[in-house]
Amino acid sequence: MSPDPARRRLLLHGAAAAALAPWQARATDDAGLQPWRPARPPVLNATDLATGQRRTLADFAGRPLLVNVWATWCGPCRVEMPGLNALAARLAPQGLQFVALNHGEMPERVLQFLAEVPIHGTVLLDRSQTLLKTWGAQALPATFVLDTTGRPRLWAQGERDWERPELAAKILQDLR
Repeated sequence: MSPDPARRRLLLHGAAAAALAPWQARATDDAGLQPWRPARPPVLNATDLATGQRRTLADFAGRPLLVNVWATWCGPCRVEMPGLNALAARLAPQGLQFVALNHGEMPERVLQFLAEVPIHGTVLLDRSQTLLKTWGAQALPATFVLDTTGRPRLWAQGERDWERPELAAKILQDLR
């Protein structure tokens, strides 16, 4: 005997809520940052927008590094950039370096974006669009934290309010 339509709807809503529960828990964790454990050590090979030179993780060795992968067409990227600038300024005295890695766009388009939304860090270009996927993310924006030795520590996928004090505290705690 099958349940009546009202009971069936109730069961379906309950199943949907149960399926969403783990996602909701992740979205509201203590700082919005997760441990980052990529299958392989991260590799960075990108072009510095200011100098045109190739940059690698070795160029940033010795200090903690926050890498944000973004694009000019990404609305959430645009929204979170001022908060990332504020976070980078707040943690600069502790040595944090901030890299904004553009995902696949031409330098001219990135420069136009920067005229509207300044970035207070090193801007790199990943014209091949390979870093996002190889570092384990599937969507923009994605933010990664590496320690002073270049080891992966934390990451977040999706927009965050980087001015929340608990995000800065989580980064500092994890880098100790």
